[in-house]
Amino acid sequence: MRVNPYLIARKIIQAVVLIILVAVVIFVVYRLMPGNPAQLLLFGAKNKAGLTGQRLTAVEAQLGLAGGKWNPVNFLIYMKDMFTFNFGYDYFESLSVWDIIRQALPYTFLLFGTAAIISFALGIPLGILTSWFRSTKKESGLIASSTILNAIPFFVLAVWLVIYLTALKPYFPVRTVFPLSWLVTNPLGVAYYIFLPVTTLIVIEGASHLLTTRAAMVGTLGEDFIMTARAKGVREGNVMFHHAARNAMIPISTRMALELALLMSGAVVVEIIFSYPGIGHLLYNATLELDYPLAEGALFIISLVTIVTYSLVDFIHAWLDPRIKL
Repeated sequence: MRVNPYLIARKIIQAVVLIILVAVVIFVVYRLMPGNPAQLLLFGAKNKAGLTGQRLTAVEAQLGLAGGKWNPVNFLIYMKDMFTFNFGYDYFESLSVWDIIRQALPYTFLLFGTAAIISFALGIPLGILTSWFRSTKKESGLIASSTILNAIPFFVLAVWLVIYLTALKPYFPVRTVFPLSWLVTNPLGVAYYIFLPVTTLIVIEGASHLLTTRAAMVGTLGEDFIMTARAKGVREGNVMFHHAARNAMIPISTRMALELALLMSGAVVVEIIFSYPGIGHLLYNATLELDYPLAEGALFIISLVTIVTYSLVDFIHAWLDPRIKL
């Protein structure tokens, strides 16, 4: 494939503009929330100091709120800080927000990456097999069950698993917290702790991949080159896996971008329900506490990862199919 520098530059510019818009939206949304973070900090459980006008002004200046939430100068400082990852300090722990996020990101990538790999590894082959069982009871059963599973929201399945496998039957822990060092010293312990959140994502996403792959395979199997291969006496197994499956990967790769973004949002929700120590759980707690720097930084990083994922899949898709323009 010949690379067009103009198209690549245009795609990069689109991604940068989208990231800027996301940063602006985050700024507006968190400043529409009620309350004054400076007052919250002064009256919080960790600070019983009295509230005076002078002290409130000093704390607002320290938190970047001098002149009010909508001060244009604060907005410009905020935008610069977002793109330099200088998110400030957590209101309550006095720790660098970026350091806190860096501690949570590996947990999210572990959950997200494990679920993505396993769901694709299960869903795509099962989708191919489903198209092989076309017009049979096996196909009907697989499609029906996958459609039902794909329609279940992540949080609903997560709540069911929490109720039945941690509360009523305590087979798994309620809080899935473990040290990252276990990845080397105790991988089975890691598998035990992340089993329920990963299963929640795999079940729903795997069903979606099955339906997507099956639809792509059915469309590909109707192409002329498939009929030609069969007329030449090519074995059905080779037709399915070497001819149809390879060409069906092009529409499947398009769907991958949407599915990865959905999986990322699902991972955030699942982290909250299972008290998983990832960036989604971090964002949830920071928002409830009106911890602006931590909440804004976590949401910006989540959005950044999603946008970068979309862009990378676009490049992969164009590489798979040279007819597609970026």
